[in-house]
Amino acid sequence: MNRKWNIIKTFVKTDKHGLLIILALATGLCYNILTILIPISIGKFYELSFGFSSHRLAAFKFIPFMDAPDFEAFIFFFFSLVLLRLLFEYINRYSISLIGERFSKILREQLFANQLQITMEVYNSKGIGKYLLRYSGDLKSIQNYIKNGLIRFSQDVVLLIIVMIAIGYFDLFLACIVGGCICISSVLLWLINKELYKASLDRRNTRSGMLSFVNTRLRGILALKAFNKYQPEEKRYRKRSDKLYLIGKRYSRIVALLQALIPAITYAMLGGIMWYVFHSSNNPDKTTLEGSSLLVLILLIISILPVLRRTLRVSIVWKLGNISFAKLIDIFDLPKENRLPVEHVKLYDGDITIQNVSFSYPNTSKPIFENLNLVFKAQTTTLLKGTSGSGKSTLVRLLLKFFSPSKGTVSYGGLGSCSLSEKTIRKHVAVVSKDFPLYGKNVYEAICYNRKEENKLEATLLLKKLQIHEDKMTILHLETPIGDLGCNLTSGQQKILMYCRALLTKKPILIIEEPLQELNVKTQELILGLLNSFHRQKTLILISEGCIEGAKIDQIHRL
Repeated sequence: MNRKWNIIKTFVKTDKHGLLIILALATGLCYNILTILIPISIGKFYELSFGFSSHRLAAFKFIPFMDAPDFEAFIFFFFSLVLLRLLFEYINRYSISLIGERFSKILREQLFANQLQITMEVYNSKGIGKYLLRYSGDLKSIQNYIKNGLIRFSQDVVLLIIVMIAIGYFDLFLACIVGGCICISSVLLWLINKELYKASLDRRNTRSGMLSFVNTRLRGILALKAFNKYQPEEKRYRKRSDKLYLIGKRYSRIVALLQALIPAITYAMLGGIMWYVFHSSNNPDKTTLEGSSLLVLILLIISILPVLRRTLRVSIVWKLGNISFAKLIDIFDLPKENRLPVEHVKLYDGDITIQNVSFSYPNTSKPIFENLNLVFKAQTTTLLKGTSGSGKSTLVRLLLKFFSPSKGTVSYGGLGSCSLSEKTIRKHVAVVSKDFPLYGKNVYEAICYNRKEENKLEATLLLKKLQIHEDKMTILHLETPIGDLGCNLTSGQQKILMYCRALLTKKPILIIEEPLQELNVKTQELILGLLNSFHRQKTLILISEGCIEGAKIDQIHRL
């Protein structure tokens, strides 16, 4: 898990995070010391109330007010301890929570940025959204790992050590009993947690598979309803649900044992302590504890019981955190785009060349292309014709470097796509295609990525121009909601917004699939006039199954 610790170290080394961690540890130490002083101070109350004196408590008189001569001074000291502990515990808990939130925020942002860069081959093989549905749960486990598994656990260990030293000061053998119980229980819980790790991993993977199943079925809900696939899909889901139930039973059995065992261990330790205290008090050869010292010991042991239970439970936090870290690191290690430097080159001055390109999708025997050769002349309009299934959409993906050819080269002005980053290529190319859906809350977000105020007017004018021949009742405005991936829009409205989105980028290369499809006749004429106005100014690649009458075409290629 070196990668896990590298991620944590990088977070800690950041100045503001490092200072926050120091604050958390320092306040934790302070309130732990105050936690010990409170039961010790109660021993002083015992002395003041009953007139006894303990030579062991006399060792703590260096603490201000610990040797208070009267009850008023003692009670002032006691409430001061309580208030100080309240202050330090509040700061400590808040700072630990803040550390967890910041760490989760950084990982969440890194994960989303990483998702955007994952190659299309991975998306096609693993399924879009398969991991996005569950990484929030993993981030919660990692947050608990940082908060409770590292920082709070460190504080609890320090507190237990301080208490053990304090108990040892009063009675060394009693400290050995407490220490021995902690060691034995830790070994026992470690063995149980090995089984818990396996059950947790199976449970998470199965739950992830169910979430992915639900995601794909709901995204294809129209097909499911249209073909009456309710029962088959319910049957498949029940099968997965049964498997998760059986794994959940095993997981619950182990967790229940673990949670029942921890209080049993602490109570057994208390029983051992009571047995020792009782027999030592009845043993004439052994020095008995004074009443105040015995009271302090009992209060110290009671005060650490919740801490001891939390410490014994921490292995669950570690196991779940390690599983989640492993999942996230797997995502971070997936192949990504834009590993090459982004170059400021002009790709539109030269021809786009497809030379001896062969390509096939993974797990398919039939290739899409074999030794394909095409040239798209710069600043010309090319019509690329092909029937359904001939590879038109695949060629667009090759031109945009969503995929790389298994053989041959795709080049822009003599520069091979293999030597250019994806971002460099896509800075020059805009696409109008139903394969590239609209997204955003409203029309403005869907068509304009640079949302500066000066761009709003340009977007408004272009949108108005492209809708001049549309029905007044269906006119879109910048604030019009579009729904999930444009589901509120008709196919014609989507096509108009795709043109707006592409044209507002002002990129020199335009790839347009079925330029006139889904548009009414008047709007088709408007679009044709617009495309013809780009003749000899932009490199246009028009993709269609048939001819496009009225378009100024310089060359025609067929697939």
